[in-house]
Amino acid sequence: MKLNFVKVNPVENMTVFISNEVDRNSHIEISKKLMDYSNIYAEQVGFIEKPAYTYDDSCKVRLQMMGGEFCGNATRSLGAYLVHNNHESVKKADDKYYVNIETSGLNQVLTCEVEKVNDNTYMSKVEMPLIIRKPREIILKDKYKLIRTDFSGITHFIVNSADVEDKGLLFDIVKTYIENEEYEAFGIMFYDFEKEYLEPLVYVKATDSLFWERSCASGTSAFGAALTYMKQENLVIDVKQPGGILKIETCFSEGDLKKIVLNGEVEIVAQGTVYV
Repeated sequence: MKLNFVKVNPVENMTVFISNEVDRNSHIEISKKLMDYSNIYAEQVGFIEKPAYTYDDSCKVRLQMMGGEFCGNATRSLGAYLVHNNHESVKKADDKYYVNIETSGLNQVLTCEVEKVNDNTYMSKVEMPLIIRKPREIILKDKYKLIRTDFSGITHFIVNSADVEDKGLLFDIVKTYIENEEYEAFGIMFYDFEKEYLEPLVYVKATDSLFWERSCASGTSAFGAALTYMKQENLVIDVKQPGGILKIETCFSEGDLKKIVLNGEVEIVAQGTVYV
């Protein structure tokens, strides 16, 4: 099978988009091949589709992730790519571009705000979906203290990395804890409070894929949401990760989280034809 692809770099969370119309029943098989070291090699794959639930001109593109999950970095990246490609859905105001994207894992349209840095690099900002319930502390195996933060489409567990000796073991424990729930993906955000450094580990159920991601948008948002509730105040912080920095802004009012905004660089790395 011959497919058209674009490879993007959102703070090194390497992502591949497929622009052909592909039967969703084939998404998992194709994604596994594309992510393999012998092929394009990436951490995740998304498929560009027509909107499934938006019936007006406000949104002309849908991002369908490989496992039906939600991904903030992929959404930001698709926004940057649509600007790069002069897509018809892009609107411009002053030096900023705006594009609406329908995405898997959510029942809403997200708007990306994009600024051009150079020929193939952009800063792409998106107002993230809010968490579906307040962060809550859980303790697993009478030993591991985690903060569970749920979005529609993905659940994150935040843990102090200094408290974890065996990260692989903790993954197995969390996977067992959540196995009887309906979920598309989950992540464990290992945060070093001394170094202020986040290491994201993300599992996608449909593809049975586990990656130490170089950056994670929804995980960064989950961390920002949890910290906002802990401090009971607005936050503007740079979250350092293996691939670079994602900036998170939160708005806290009347005892509740009102807004999460994520911003970071996106580089268009390559585009062309791939065989699977």
